[in-house]
Amino acid sequence: MPAERLSATPDRAPPHSLGDTSLFFDFDGTLVDLAATPDGVVVEAGLLAQLDALAERLPGRVAIVSGRSIAQLDAMLGGHARLFAVAGSHGAERRTPEDGHVTPEPPAALERAAAELADFATAHDLVFEAKSLGAALHYRAHPELEADAVQFVEQVAETHQLTLQRGKMMAEVRSPGDKGAALTALMVAPAMAGTKPLFFGDDVTDEDGFVAAAALGGAGVLIGAMRPTAATYRLGDVTALRDWITAILEI
Repeated sequence: MPAERLSATPDRAPPHSLGDTSLFFDFDGTLVDLAATPDGVVVEAGLLAQLDALAERLPGRVAIVSGRSIAQLDAMLGGHARLFAVAGSHGAERRTPEDGHVTPEPPAALERAAAELADFATAHDLVFEAKSLGAALHYRAHPELEADAVQFVEQVAETHQLTLQRGKMMAEVRSPGDKGAALTALMVAPAMAGTKPLFFGDDVTDEDGFVAAAALGGAGVLIGAMRPTAATYRLGDVTALRDWITAILEI
């Protein structure tokens, strides 16, 4: 993301008034704490209850926008994920009550690229993650291999003409798409139209969502330590976000 799109580091929480607001949440590192491996993430019953309550309080105005596929989110959230809009694979696929599940065909080269990443992961004791529209290498357990892993993923992305995506202790190749475009597309739904979006996210992959939210009169909310960002607000960690949700549900 160009430097001019990044603001000073924000250090104030978002407002609690949600009269004309729609809520967009990243998943990993935002609603749930990061884990050593993608399948190690724990979804607590308390979070599911909060999401159900938000969906009831703000019908049609809650969405999850994640780098995970919709299939992965369904596996982790179960039927709860059917209560709100979902965008997966960094916005390349979407599911809404109005339009159903909208997803492009995987690029023809993705299968070959995924196989190359899987072989690299096996050879270097890294974690390989297969997604519907992408494939990732996670090097959280071996941070000393970051440069080699990222260079390899960059090479695979260039060779197969796929999108390169960096994240926290991971890099992936994927179909085109970004979270900002997903937010913009979801905001045309009747329940969201005319509202102000708040986009909550922790990673550089969420910056496009922050920019898109601001362009529609809303704002981004950074989850985590202060850093240059396009977000307007900040909450310190996943627990702080969960506390914020509790507070708005009590109003």
